[in-house]
Amino acid sequence: MSKNNNKIKITHVTRYAYPHIGGIEAVISQINDALSNEEFEKEVLCCSNNEKSSFENGVKYNRCRFLFEFAANTISPEFIWKLSKVDTDILHYHMPFIFAVIAHFIARPKYKKLYITYHSDIIGYEKIMKPFWFIYKKFIEQVDKIHVLSPNIIEASKIINPYKGKCVVIPQGINLEDKSDGKKVNQIKEKYNGKKILFSLGRLIKYKGFIYGIEAMKKVDNAVYLIGGSGPLKKDFENYIKENQLEGKVILLGRVDNEELDNYYKACDIYLFPSVMQSEAFGIVQLEAMKYGKPVINTNLGTGVNYVSIHDKTGLTVEPKNSKELALAINKLLNDDKLRETLGQNARKRCENLFVINKKFMQFNKLYGEIKK
Repeated sequence: MSKNNNKIKITHVTRYAYPHIGGIEAVISQINDALSNEEFEKEVLCCSNNEKSSFENGVKYNRCRFLFEFAANTISPEFIWKLSKVDTDILHYHMPFIFAVIAHFIARPKYKKLYITYHSDIIGYEKIMKPFWFIYKKFIEQVDKIHVLSPNIIEASKIINPYKGKCVVIPQGINLEDKSDGKKVNQIKEKYNGKKILFSLGRLIKYKGFIYGIEAMKKVDNAVYLIGGSGPLKKDFENYIKENQLEGKVILLGRVDNEELDNYYKACDIYLFPSVMQSEAFGIVQLEAMKYGKPVINTNLGTGVNYVSIHDKTGLTVEPKNSKELALAINKLLNDDKLRETLGQNARKRCENLFVINKKFMQFNKLYGEIKK
């Protein structure tokens, strides 16, 4: 227990955290939200060159400046120094983050239990990271618990598969409350003249695969594809849309305010999730659409993405980087109202059975409360 009180002290170690937006950041926030301030002392050690250390909503954010980014790692001497000062009950790393593993053996922080959340394998930097595999595997061997977001990652990963006995599956959860505004939902539908609506949300970057959804719209009629989000590929997408005369079919919405998102989820007929890399570990946006009874078209990544929405049950799954298959799946659902409705109903039921946030809160409390035993 924490030296200053009877609380269990949890220290998360990660590249970035709130207010940075991303999948790993969302998982850390959800875990901290699940743990009461009365029973747990919560800290996050992370990197940021924009925000200073702060205390927000019961969580201490201990932020470190970094020199540069290399192969999806933030390189920070300050991070190593602050890690050396850590004295906690549960030290919880978020992988992949090889610099943190190296820092762990240099800094030798104090802890009672060592946990990790294994979000995904290292994708895209395998050759660069090869010299560090030995220390990475040594670190995994020392871990007490491996939290994963889906059983798929255990089977798919050669790194953690040998340690199945340490693995605990706790997916992300969502609040099933309907936060949409009926009037605004109708306005969105009316704006596109009764056409069927496809919706995607995410940063405009390569691994989200939006270009394949845009390409697919060449072979889709009487529908509009709305993409919410901003990012470095915006200009490329705008040029492609213009060159291929897709201005009336594909609409880049830009950043959508949080309070408006539910309106788009509810207004759409199909949610499109065309990601192309296995670093896409879960895809909580699928759940946000599924809770409104919307079928999902996702890609066969073999990660938690395919645990969230299942082919032929809650939507359709196609191969990554395949705009032809995407178009066929889109048209299949657009042209079959009964199938679309059935898959959407199944999607809602799957949310209710597996992903209710209150159930996740109980599981996280149980996971961290084990240290009391």
